[in-house]
Amino acid sequence: MVLITSANASPIIPLPADPFILAQEQLAQISTYQFRIDSRSSQGDRTQVRYSYRKSGYARMDFTEPHRGAVLIYDPGSDKVRVWPFGIGTLPVVSLSPSNSLIQGPNGHRVDQADVGTLLRNIRYLQHGGKTTVVGQENLAGQTVLHVAIVGPAGISILGVHRYEVWLEASHGFPAKVISYAADDHLLETVVMDAMVFNLHFPTDFFNP
Repeated sequence: MVLITSANASPIIPLPADPFILAQEQLAQISTYQFRIDSRSSQGDRTQVRYSYRKSGYARMDFTEPHRGAVLIYDPGSDKVRVWPFGIGTLPVVSLSPSNSLIQGPNGHRVDQADVGTLLRNIRYLQHGGKTTVVGQENLAGQTVLHVAIVGPAGISILGVHRYEVWLEASHGFPAKVISYAADDHLLETVVMDAMVFNLHFPTDFFNP
């Protein structure tokens, strides 16, 4: 059940539609997208990357921090990640499994599971039997966003996450900010996403340089 609550309102009002279902419906109409990611783990590790995605499953990550200039590209056909540690057009070029710990983030994030669709499915998983609360509209970096809190059922987590705080942008319902927590309410990660572009035309060799 989706609920909207307010500090100044005693009644709890059911919403007519789940914002994450709407976000999934919007996502189904998008063939490509790109945005910047600024992620901070609870240990203080910071990751800054330009993330690009093309259906069905192609993903490219151009890093600013750490390893400035490094590029990872996931090919769903081969289920491999090609890695250019020093940038496209330089050597060496390494081919790795997406499960290889060398290319996973501080919280075990994988390049083949970093897309918005995976995040929305993880949220929907916690919603089943859990609680979703629409906190309300807020301002994030000058744009209006919808703040939603999701808590999974007791004893249920996905990839170590039991609770999400999510801020959805208005145009396509994409997450603009996500904070994740473990079952003990320990902060896991804070991720901010901006500079979003939808249905852009990538160069022919963008995912296969």
